[in-house]
Amino acid sequence: MVHVRKNHLNMTAEEKRRFVNAVLEIKRRGIYDRFVKLHIQVNSTDYLDKETGKRLGHVNPGFLPWHRQYLLKFEQALQKVDPRVTLPYWDWTTDHGEDSPLWSKDFMGGNGRPGDRRVMTGPFARRNGWKLNISVIPEGPEDPALNGNYTHDDRDYLVRDFGTLTPDLPTPQELEQTLDLTVYDCPPWNHTSGGTPPYESFRNHLEGYTKFAWEPRLGKLHGAAHVWTGGHMMYIGSPNDPVFFLNHCMIDRCWALWQARHPDVPHYLPTAPTQDVPDINTPLGPWHTKTPADLLDHTRFYTYDQ
Repeated sequence: MVHVRKNHLNMTAEEKRRFVNAVLEIKRRGIYDRFVKLHIQVNSTDYLDKETGKRLGHVNPGFLPWHRQYLLKFEQALQKVDPRVTLPYWDWTTDHGEDSPLWSKDFMGGNGRPGDRRVMTGPFARRNGWKLNISVIPEGPEDPALNGNYTHDDRDYLVRDFGTLTPDLPTPQELEQTLDLTVYDCPPWNHTSGGTPPYESFRNHLEGYTKFAWEPRLGKLHGAAHVWTGGHMMYIGSPNDPVFFLNHCMIDRCWALWQARHPDVPHYLPTAPTQDVPDINTPLGPWHTKTPADLLDHTRFYTYDQ
């Protein structure tokens, strides 16, 4: 059945309640933590192999289809609890600031408190029962955003730190200029792709590792939402924060918007077998049930409200 994913601002109070309750229930069953563990395992390798080596979920063309399947699996787990639940998205181009309904005490909860940045409000606060069981922090000299070396994080509570490392969320103009790019991705198929004119990597600009010459900073769109939220959203254990799924639902929507804007270009590259990265016919691990080609048409599974 095809269902509709909504902007969280368009959800009813009941829809929000059902979503939160389903997330809490799969957490109680131990299913939620399996998604956290999978993200850590896959993306640690992605970052360690960011220059050369087998990559699946980040810093390569597979970023968008891999996360599309990851979100589908997560959404299906929620729907086993409540068939009426769908993933919402957070449109950070217009929905800015910690006064957004996104951070209300009956939805995602708020920012971390001063000092240890521990989230104290909402259903995902430790004192309300949300305990982190699988969490890591990066170690070593590299930028945390590209660091696959990690060590155990002993904190069992969720951390957020709004706006400390970057004061701004993405703008509509940033997204529009990225959506205008006509090439999905290009060699070397990593975090440097599309960094120079003619900027032939929609994927890498959306993922946030590169920028246009006129943009003042790195870390835009997908990456900026992670960095602005801060705390656990900064690292590869980011699914510990349920807002991760709203951010990636927005990223998936951006891919759908780009596909609609450019109907006559390849919606995934590479199309031929390519060392280290998935081509369009590569079954995506760890599931090995769908290829990027199988995931191009999101309307087989869901649509977006706008």
